[in-house]
Amino acid sequence: MDEYFLLSNSTAKKLYGAVKDLPIIDYHNHLSLEDVKSNNRFNNVYDLWVAPDPYKHRVMRMCGVNEEYITGNKDKKEKFIKWCETFPKLIGNPLYHWSLMELSYVFGIEDLPNGENAVSIYEKCNAFLEENEVTPKFFLNKFNAELVCPCFTLTDNPEILKNVKGVTPSLRADNVLAPDKKFVSELSKITNTEIKNLSDYKSAVSKQIKVFRKAGCIFSDHALDNGFRFFEDDSDSEKYFDRLINGDAEKKQKEKFFSYMLCFIAQEYAKNGMIMQLHIGAQRYTSSALRQRLGAAGGFAAIGSCVDIDSVAKMLDTIDKTKERLPKTVLFTLNPADNATFSCLSGSFSRDGKSGLITQGPAWWWCDHKKGITDMLNDTASFSLLYNFLGMTTDSRSFLSFVRHDYFRRILCSVLGEMFENGEIFDYNALEDLVKRMCYKNAKDVIGEI
Repeated sequence: MDEYFLLSNSTAKKLYGAVKDLPIIDYHNHLSLEDVKSNNRFNNVYDLWVAPDPYKHRVMRMCGVNEEYITGNKDKKEKFIKWCETFPKLIGNPLYHWSLMELSYVFGIEDLPNGENAVSIYEKCNAFLEENEVTPKFFLNKFNAELVCPCFTLTDNPEILKNVKGVTPSLRADNVLAPDKKFVSELSKITNTEIKNLSDYKSAVSKQIKVFRKAGCIFSDHALDNGFRFFEDDSDSEKYFDRLINGDAEKKQKEKFFSYMLCFIAQEYAKNGMIMQLHIGAQRYTSSALRQRLGAAGGFAAIGSCVDIDSVAKMLDTIDKTKERLPKTVLFTLNPADNATFSCLSGSFSRDGKSGLITQGPAWWWCDHKKGITDMLNDTASFSLLYNFLGMTTDSRSFLSFVRHDYFRRILCSVLGEMFENGEIFDYNALEDLVKRMCYKNAKDVIGEI
């Protein structure tokens, strides 16, 4: 790929030169905990490049590839060939760029995959894996990853990463807000707490969050899916908790308890100096057939409706009125129509001496492409402050996805470089400092504060 790929002007090229070698802080991803812990060596390119990537699976389905060649029992080489046959059909899709960057940056292969060269690429990649010890640690070093934060649930053991340099847990605590009997039993066991009621449950949650914080956990995360509504406390949360555990809670009771616990856990994050991420707007229930075959995270979720901004604002305000007040919060929207809404909301809450109490996160999931990133940057610049932007993160299951930090940096430099050359920005030194902040310094500073 060309050295100046996506860098559309001379200022962009100069800015990129200033940031391309900065370390990576990837504060939210779904990398395999087992792979990270054991530092397993990758021996087959299919296992590394195709198997863990639901984005690739999705476009293969869109092209009519039989599921046997995607997640089924076909031979790895046959599956790899099917992926390469799919690739030429992806022009215009971000996977076209991501995939070429992954091949080029890691394997040094510049070929455009297709059905004719699939076997050759397969053999070249596997020869590279045979000659080089390609492990999770290899990727941390290759991409200069200073800190990587894979997701754990509250009942996972954060100590498994104790001796893994540059990796700390990120807490994905959705099941805390929507508990069932099994989760409560597991939480009771690991915290050595007898959970008989809501008070006991909250005490156990609080205790385990402290365990995560002690293990180096800085970032937490919750999914507020399509249709999220916030309900103020009606003093019946004890009843809702009992019904949830017994499996007979009604939809509205679940939603009310979710709101109650979200406020509670946000205060715990504030107490422990943690950052709360809220990923908002995914429509996770689409194909029943795919969900039944592949589980809940098979790459077939969609973008939900525009957010109920009244609920989001009320939620943030309710938390901010508590004793602990709002923790530092990052809002991610999956619906691009909400970019301006979220960017603007970041200026609606403040704290003396606290820069960027609420910020909008990077373009997320289906918006993580040139258009989505550009739109997010323009809306953040117009309705909020690029200065407070926390930085890019992959939100991916694939170690190869670290290339997306470079993809983001190139687009960022191009967008801001164009503004400079259009005479909209007047101080190059201030601009270069801003780009460095957005690529690395802001995340580094936030971690340093904590």
